[in-house]
Amino acid sequence: MERTSRPVERGIKKKSLKAGSCEKRKVERHSYDLVSIAEALRRKLQTSASFRSISKTFLISKILYEQSCRSPSHTTIINWVHKIGYYQLTSKKEKADDWVLILDHSIQLGKEKVFVILGIREKNIDFTRPLQFHDLLPLREISKEYWSGEIIRDCLIDLKNEIGNIKYAVGDHASCIKKGLEMAQIPHVHDVKHKMAIILKRCYKNHDAFQSLIKEMADFRRNLQQTKFACIIPPRQRAKARYHNIDTVVQWGLKALQCVKKEQTEIAVKEKLQWILQYEDLLCELSALMKIVCEIEAHIKNFGISKTVTVKYSSILAKWPTQLPCENFNILKNEFNVYLEKTLDQLPSTPQILASSDIIESAFGKYKNYVSQNPMAGITNLVLAIAAFTSSLELDEIKKALESRTKADITTWTQKFIGKTILQRRKGVFGALKKWNEQY
Repeated sequence: MERTSRPVERGIKKKSLKAGSCEKRKVERHSYDLVSIAEALRRKLQTSASFRSISKTFLISKILYEQSCRSPSHTTIINWVHKIGYYQLTSKKEKADDWVLILDHSIQLGKEKVFVILGIREKNIDFTRPLQFHDLLPLREISKEYWSGEIIRDCLIDLKNEIGNIKYAVGDHASCIKKGLEMAQIPHVHDVKHKMAIILKRCYKNHDAFQSLIKEMADFRRNLQQTKFACIIPPRQRAKARYHNIDTVVQWGLKALQCVKKEQTEIAVKEKLQWILQYEDLLCELSALMKIVCEIEAHIKNFGISKTVTVKYSSILAKWPTQLPCENFNILKNEFNVYLEKTLDQLPSTPQILASSDIIESAFGKYKNYVSQNPMAGITNLVLAIAAFTSSLELDEIKKALESRTKADITTWTQKFIGKTILQRRKGVFGALKKWNEQY
């Protein structure tokens, strides 16, 4: 069945969600009415509130609107999310010849990595805005301790047999993903944000002044984070994503420069920040460079890569200030042009090419927020929430999902694709130890 286009704003009809709504549509094998279930799912999947918080919001509504309805527990809401996600993941997908994949790994505690593949028909891509969750369909969610190119190849070939031809896939250049796509003979479009980070790394990895700035910022943060000057410390730097987040370094550096030069700034603060003055030229260079990088990324995320818009990228690159001669800008310009040419060459018959995998990074971020309070759990069947994000949350779809999927289905899927979690193995180890102590 072909997936129809949907409006940008998703969710449940407002009329059916008004306080005190008398609509009581029943869901088979469920004691809560459909509107209450839909409202709980909307509150969870469209916000960052915890499952327990969502449960409490029903108590608040009950008090405010003098409703007689019951409040679902957090475990009940988790079960609903599981079923919606499982329904989205296992529903039959249309077989076609123009599928585009977005794929990536996410790692948590331990060795487990969950491999997620989201898909969209090329004809359904809206090249006037970035992708949104409701545009996509979840195709695969699998957790393993070890991933290789061969395993990913087998996964992609199996997916091809199910959905038809895959025109290309968008993602970072992780070695196993790159190898798997090559072996499955699927063109690999490098995500623009990861590509820009690689280019910036080449520019500044061996740049003495930049490396010195990064080191001094780290030392400055460590020395002052437990003092009265903690309010001026720089942001925490993640070594793995350092070149993805240069803009945060630049923003703090420019603010620090303003503080030093401003007459109203406290003398003690000025003294602490005095060291930043030696990096003023570097920060101005980085600021100009990051403005261009961010503008290019935003344009590609909206309009993709095509021959007709390469002129726009040239005009963005031409904005480099003439008063800032910079060898690194020339490196970025040349590397970016090579990236454009390579992407266009491998898909010559495609008029516009999707080149951003931000949507899957966003899905991982939301999922990690869900499990952040219990990191020891590792990867659990709550990864089904990633599939649930793609749901339209329309009442009929929710009803069909809850009535056609059971907890037994979730259990079977979990055993096959997730396995035992770290927390379950931990309980097994310490549970056996407890029994041994009781015996002896």
